[in-house]
Amino acid sequence: MGVKPKMGILFFTSGWFRDVGLQSSSSSITGEVDGIGEEIIQNLSSFLEPVYSGVIFSKEESDRAAAEIRSAGADGIIIAPLMWAEDQLIRAALNELPELPFIVCLFLPYNTLSEFVGYQDMLKGSGMVAMLQWSGFLKREGYEYRTVSGYYRDMNVYDEINEHCLALSVLKSLKNARCGVLPFRCDVMSTTYVDEFRIRDLYGVELKYLELSRFKEVADACTEGEIGQFESRLRNEGYEIEINQKNLNEGIKYAIAMEKILLEERINIFVMNDVIDEMHNCFGLRPCLPNPEIAGSGIVVNMEADVAAGIAMYVLQLFTGDVPFYTETYTADLEKNALLMGHPGYHNVSNFDEDQPVRIVSDIEYENSDVFTGASAYYKYKPGPVTAVNCVYNGDKLRWTVFEGYSLEGPPKMEGTCHLFCKIEKPVKAFCERTVQIGVSQHWVVVPGHVKNRLESLCSWLNIGFCSV
Repeated sequence: MGVKPKMGILFFTSGWFRDVGLQSSSSSITGEVDGIGEEIIQNLSSFLEPVYSGVIFSKEESDRAAAEIRSAGADGIIIAPLMWAEDQLIRAALNELPELPFIVCLFLPYNTLSEFVGYQDMLKGSGMVAMLQWSGFLKREGYEYRTVSGYYRDMNVYDEINEHCLALSVLKSLKNARCGVLPFRCDVMSTTYVDEFRIRDLYGVELKYLELSRFKEVADACTEGEIGQFESRLRNEGYEIEINQKNLNEGIKYAIAMEKILLEERINIFVMNDVIDEMHNCFGLRPCLPNPEIAGSGIVVNMEADVAAGIAMYVLQLFTGDVPFYTETYTADLEKNALLMGHPGYHNVSNFDEDQPVRIVSDIEYENSDVFTGASAYYKYKPGPVTAVNCVYNGDKLRWTVFEGYSLEGPPKMEGTCHLFCKIEKPVKAFCERTVQIGVSQHWVVVPGHVKNRLESLCSWLNIGFCSV
């Protein structure tokens, strides 16, 4: 994701242990536990920014630590009893931080126990008592949290924590996201409809409706210098331009207009209803020439005003760090058990197969009907493992349907538009029947790698339904 999530760290031990003399400030166990805490912080710091003020053993310390976490604007909290600790310590912190999601961790100090365990050694490992004790009241009082446990020097434990922290960081980013819609929903594809009030309430995503006339005015105001610089950049990137200068210039004007407006409006997700007559009558083309500045800013773009798929694209980009590829399932090859997937329109070119150049071609759907032929990227998706996510609003919340497959090697598989040829494990017949029974849209967002299991955990944090195909 680029930026480390900021996490409040609350490590607890018992004040009572100190009161009865089991753990004095000068005892070896105190120093050992403090040392374990510092080592854990060092390991956590490789993937998060910790807000940590030391091991807590009193309510006053818990209050101070919570105030520091609140002031720092943390994305979430990691709570861990390094030894047994009283309920009131964790209660005090949670009362001060009611809005922050949290992870409860058990960091065991031993990978194996000695043949005979001394009492002080048992105390050092007594965080398990606290973790189990706390779970009862946390569940009874309605807290939602995730749990990670294991030996504090086991790097697999930190990998699990990292996944949860990334999810919390995505959750925070999503609550500040703006989705630009040009100019309104796609009436011919009602599966793409969402309840924008419910989407804002659940996920914090705000919809901003944008005017066609505004895009045309900004495009028409582009200077020859701007157009020339943009063209030079395309050629320097190695794109093969296969359209004439007139159509290229017009495509560049709308690519520049898109960049200016989306950045001005602080848009994170841009969904355009590109199948309406109003757009083509106003622009004379579908704006789909890729703009490197839009790609570099992290804005995701899709067609047919699919807000739910746009949110999925944004979330997947934040969580995986990879650029999402917007597709639909065109058709299938039963013999090869593969899906031909792609979509006309705008695409980030980051995922092209390096064995094949990116070409700038006419917009295959509208080259014969619009005033201009359009300017569109054409490439085959790079080979390798992929995960595909379908996202719909089901009347209650967003739901993801997910499968894994392999983008196959070879030359371009189809004419005119960006695409991939994706081999899947489930037989195509069973895939079709299963997805239709679930109730999906035609749109699938593809990211590199097999990450289905990671996405299930992510969805649980984000309140997104999850189905595996």
